[in-house]
Amino acid sequence: MHVCLLPTEIILQIMFNIHRDHNGPGKHATLAALARTCRKFKEPALDSLWKEISGFKPLISCLPEGVSNTNARGQLTLRRPLSNSEWKLVDRHARRIRSFTVSTADIDILDDRVVQVLISAPSATPLLSNLHSLVWYDDRQHFFPLLRTLFGPTITSMKLGSLGSLGFRSTQLTFASSALLASLGARCPSIRELRCACRGDSEESSDIIVEALCGLQKLFRFETGVLHAGDLVRLASLPSLKSLHFDLERYDIDESQLNPIPTNFSRLDEVRITAPSHSVLNHCLKNVRCLSCRSLTISVDRDYFDDDPEVSVLLYRLLGIENVISLSECFSPVLEELVFELESEFIDFDDEDILANPMFALSFDAVVPLLSFSRLTDLRLDWICTSAIDDASLKTMAQSWPQLETFWFGGAVPWVVPPSLTSIGFSHLICHCRRLCNIQMSFRACPVDINSEPFSKTIPNENITSISVGVSPIVDPIGVACQLRRLLPKLVEVYFSNWLSDELLVPSSFEHYEDGWSRVNEFLGVRHYQRKHER
Repeated sequence: MHVCLLPTEIILQIMFNIHRDHNGPGKHATLAALARTCRKFKEPALDSLWKEISGFKPLISCLPEGVSNTNARGQLTLRRPLSNSEWKLVDRHARRIRSFTVSTADIDILDDRVVQVLISAPSATPLLSNLHSLVWYDDRQHFFPLLRTLFGPTITSMKLGSLGSLGFRSTQLTFASSALLASLGARCPSIRELRCACRGDSEESSDIIVEALCGLQKLFRFETGVLHAGDLVRLASLPSLKSLHFDLERYDIDESQLNPIPTNFSRLDEVRITAPSHSVLNHCLKNVRCLSCRSLTISVDRDYFDDDPEVSVLLYRLLGIENVISLSECFSPVLEELVFELESEFIDFDDEDILANPMFALSFDAVVPLLSFSRLTDLRLDWICTSAIDDASLKTMAQSWPQLETFWFGGAVPWVVPPSLTSIGFSHLICHCRRLCNIQMSFRACPVDINSEPFSKTIPNENITSISVGVSPIVDPIGVACQLRRLLPKLVEVYFSNWLSDELLVPSSFEHYEDGWSRVNEFLGVRHYQRKHER
């Protein structure tokens, strides 16, 4: 069959596959060539070619020769304003754009003439009339008029802020930024996913911004910076909100007034909070109820803190008993994922005052309130010191969380305090959590009596092919390997200290443990196992 006789559905699938499977300039060249092949291919190929665009340069480059050129500074410029026919040419391509990303570099290659022409587009509709996704990584307010030309009712996803990972959250908004965000509800009513700061240049501005955002009745996912208790009350009114990410970097306990009436998020599925301390987290969540939430991540980010030596104490107390009780009150047993994240930069591998200090150990009393989360499938407490948790405690935990699939419990930090958990506790975990497929934990690995419980009654888990043991101590590697193989018949490799980067050596006090786990891997049949850290 001649290509021109192909059904439209097949042609569209061809373009989709090219767009999905090819990266780089080769994809654009292929689509451009297809657009010139025949009339049947032209429109679908052009739609795919212009579907995702970065920066304004492609639009300017489609103008007739001689209209645009490069100035002495290497910036793209225009010789004159655009004629009506040239604007129609720009619009012919602009209306095909569905996803548009702009970075600081994309703007810096434009001179003032280009910016002024784009701002002065003759159409009353947005510059990109069919845009669905907008990403704007520049916070210079003199370019906000250009950004405003992109706002429109077709946008469903928007990310605003600087390119840095924290820029959109940590920088206080200017008056111009506040005014821009206050217009979102009216200009872009169809937004479902939004990432932006909402703390304005004043408390009054912040209130107006949040009020405007609450007009986004279709908002499904919201990722922002600092929120106060009053902001949470307003956001709880959004009927479609399912995912909320926010941080408490500048949350002021003394100034933030608690709402005496509990704030209920009845539809929220996912919550992610960046918190500097347990007291701030507790204060913020005091009267908040997320009874439908299934995923909770609490994150601590290194960039939020200075070199204050007290920061480490605050961080590890995030899992203090009073904090965990607060979580158990705020979230219901439907919770399925509980993750505590910590940037590795917080950990000084040479600071034994921290690594050998038992005060950082998680107590079982702090875990007890979490036992009510009986539907947990994913629990990640990998940087916490678990030396105070013994085999009996882990058995209770495993029995309370039978649906676990991912279990990270210690092992991400080389704690000098030895673990209380042993191979018996590991057997309890395998025995009671039949769905496990991802384990990272520290324990004292040693042979146990295979004829005694829990080993004798444990059904082998065939889902697990590898485990991570942090810097777990080990005795009799061959005996440990034999028992691991019986518990986990598909196990092919054990990772020791795999959290370390390639530039870091295994701490000297744990080198002999690495040798033992290397022997376990040799027994398991790992042909190409290499020592991760060269001596």
